Amino acid sequence: MKPLQQLLIPFLEILKPFLYMKEQLLQSMKHLQQLLISFLEILKPFLYMKEQLLQTLQFWQLVFRVKRVTSADTKERGDKA
Repeated sequence: MKPLQQLLIPFLEILKPFLYMKEQLLQSMKHLQQLLISFLEILKPFLYMKEQLLQTLQFWQLVFRVKRVTSADTKERGDKA
């Protein structure tokens, strides 16, 4: 058992920096995640604005479609008279 232990100790010493690197990487990822969450919170109102603009655009497209049909219908009646 002692020889195996003697072999493992240097190997574990070699691996120790990677353990710290993993820990540091996890901390960096956590920080990045917090930054992304903050950024997404900033963008959220623009998402709602986009939705509102799309609804407004759809509304006006509908209005102009109805107006076009109504004016064509009125013109058609005027032509028959």
